[in-house]
Amino acid sequence: MGLRIQTNIQSLNSQRTLRISTQANDESIEKVSSGYRINKASDDAAGLAISEKLKADIRGLNMARRNASDGISLLQTAEGGMNEIGNMLTRLRELAVQGASDTVGNKERSFIHKEFNALKDEVDRITNSTEFNGTMLLTGTAEGLPEALTSKSNPPPLEIQVGKNWFKETDGSDADGEFGRNPVDIIRLNFQNINTSTVGLELGRASEESMESTGVFLEGGGLTDSKMRAQLSINKLDSAISKVAEFRAEMGAYQNRLGSTIANLSVQTENYAAANSRIRDTDYAEETAKLAQSNILKQGGVAVLAQANQSPGAALRLLG
Repeated sequence: MGLRIQTNIQSLNSQRTLRISTQANDESIEKVSSGYRINKASDDAAGLAISEKLKADIRGLNMARRNASDGISLLQTAEGGMNEIGNMLTRLRELAVQGASDTVGNKERSFIHKEFNALKDEVDRITNSTEFNGTMLLTGTAEGLPEALTSKSNPPPLEIQVGKNWFKETDGSDADGEFGRNPVDIIRLNFQNINTSTVGLELGRASEESMESTGVFLEGGGLTDSKMRAQLSINKLDSAISKVAEFRAEMGAYQNRLGSTIANLSVQTENYAAANSRIRDTDYAEETAKLAQSNILKQGGVAVLAQANQSPGAALRLLG
């Protein structure tokens, strides 16, 4: 190659290779310092698209797990109220058995009846005050419930519930809870109205005594103010205790199901996070090796460029 002053081909070539090694060095530094292999779309366009979708799925699964955890808290709150109602029904039955005894006189039976009425009112109070995040749990109503946020995707849609509870029905008959990535993951709760009417205890005036076919009701002067009524109330209370126990068993089954759901969501989240890590995170063993290589090439390129820039000076020496 001849000596030229106007165009230094060696310098241009050295500049080009130095730019390449400098760019590779900058990219390696960015990946090592950030911990991500993909920092911008140009690093890996397809990998970025997959990673972003996985990130959205992971966040959706985490929120679904929170919803399920809140669902367990809701069920525990409902069961706590049912537990207290069950305890009081057991005491009511105890009073009914006492009132049915021949050893108890009318005066003593009237005292029993006062406690019976007080406990009956407390059952209704617990029913009307048991709530979770503003949602009444034992009154058969579900007001002020948030709407579901649904995003379409393929594979199946991801349905995320906005808010801390996960009910959509507002008529009190059914409540749907949706969590996870599959819309078939729905728990249907039937929170019935649990008060002294539905469990079979209705106290009123003696002139209004009646039986209704919609449930086990007794409206009369009281279930314990006479021996006959006290004896009759025992069967009613047995039915009421059984019904509350049935409700509690149902709540327990839902809690166990939600517990399994949380475990499954945790596994899914872990798998998605691992997949996203393999796609997006920096492999430090590989990248540090590339960084060392690019550093050497960069330093060598600088040294070669310095020598190439001195080539035109040799032509001046020929001119003497």
